[in-house]
Amino acid sequence: MLSTLASPHPCTNRPSLPFPLRFAPPPFLYPSRHRLSVRSCHVSPTSPPNSRPSLSLSQSNFHSPPPPTTLKIAIIGFGNFGQFLAKYFSQQGHTILAHSRTDYSSIANSLDNTFFFKDPHDLCESHPDVVLLCTSILSAQKVLGSIPIQRLRRSTLFVDVLSVKEFPRSILLNRLPPDFDILCTHPMFGPESGKYGWNGLPFVYEKVRVGGSHERVSRCEAFLDIFRKEGCRMINMSCKEHDEIAAECQFLTHTVGRVLAELKLKPNPDDSLGYDTLFQLIENTCSDSFELYNGLFMYNKNSTDLLDRIYAAYEEVKKELRRMVQGILRRRLFGTTGVGELEDSAARCEAFLESFNKEMVDLDENAAGVHFVALTTGMILAKLGLKPTSIATKGYETLLKLVEDTSSESFDLYIALFMHIRNSNELLDQLDISLAKVRTELYGRLHDILRRQLFDQQGIINNVHN
Repeated sequence: MLSTLASPHPCTNRPSLPFPLRFAPPPFLYPSRHRLSVRSCHVSPTSPPNSRPSLSLSQSNFHSPPPPTTLKIAIIGFGNFGQFLAKYFSQQGHTILAHSRTDYSSIANSLDNTFFFKDPHDLCESHPDVVLLCTSILSAQKVLGSIPIQRLRRSTLFVDVLSVKEFPRSILLNRLPPDFDILCTHPMFGPESGKYGWNGLPFVYEKVRVGGSHERVSRCEAFLDIFRKEGCRMINMSCKEHDEIAAECQFLTHTVGRVLAELKLKPNPDDSLGYDTLFQLIENTCSDSFELYNGLFMYNKNSTDLLDRIYAAYEEVKKELRRMVQGILRRRLFGTTGVGELEDSAARCEAFLESFNKEMVDLDENAAGVHFVALTTGMILAKLGLKPTSIATKGYETLLKLVEDTSSESFDLYIALFMHIRNSNELLDQLDISLAKVRTELYGRLHDILRRQLFDQQGIINNVHN
């Protein structure tokens, strides 16, 4: 038979074969985790750059393996969010290889099919199908550079779950060899918002670079299927579009939540005013680290403009409030404001104040203060023109609900609360201070990073000259 392959007429001096034959046992003799696949045809690291495998899968008599039903997923960054994802991954039967600076061996041992590696070299030599980058935004570049990718199989799928998308897309394309596949994703939920399940929660992804072979396409789909099976709302969206929308959905939500947290408001026990949404927002945003919030600011180029718009909207609300109060006082002093439209508004406010005085006696001062802050926040958000979006987080939906709830309240009520709450001016001042404090901390950290980079670079230059 071999002679027939080499020459149509058998003879003693057969010409050499056009390629060396390699034989392997049938696929069913391999353990399930070592099934024959395209990986078996990769060129070894010691082969010349232009060399090709002697016998490709298409030249053999074997068929391509079926799409993978389970994956070996390496989670780099096994902190709170990494553990949260690992729990669901392992429940679906996937094998988890975890690595983190902190030793989380005990937590890994508590999960099915989960193994903790203290050394990233050992993890990469286990040849995961997927490497999941699950770090903070600020440390992503450094962590990616620390992964010994030379020990991975070529064409390994890299996935990130960062809250910004253009930044990880850029570093993954720049740092990974072209043979590696890249999938940028953002599960728009976390341990708090997703603790009762992922059904209906948005999952955004972009297939940045996925090879055309059946195996590589199937592997990418197998990873996405994890979230499909949990009921996530799958949204295929470019990283650029994601960041444009997420600036409002995430950065705005975190900013409002952290500013309100600085006011130290006390919840109203009987919830008579229905503004528990404020405290839900504070709880949801402040449970995340400031590093996440800082990362949203630093690595989403749309966030700076949004921060300026928040300030402008707040100044506009204060201007309208003080203009109306001035109109009421001038009317009482002089009987007229001198401007027809303002005079009519002041007259309506005065009439409302008379009826409001009777109800104010029974209104708890703390509850009134919360109501005033809620109205102020709702008016600021209304001026930003917030709109529903396909990738809205629960926090963003809370903001939209706050706008809806406060829009039904009249401006007369807002004026009345301001006039009758003894500390209303103090509350406005506290909002000023809180917003300034949050902005100062954001820009302060950015300034520190830039100074370190500058002086590190200067140190390098000085050493070269010396």
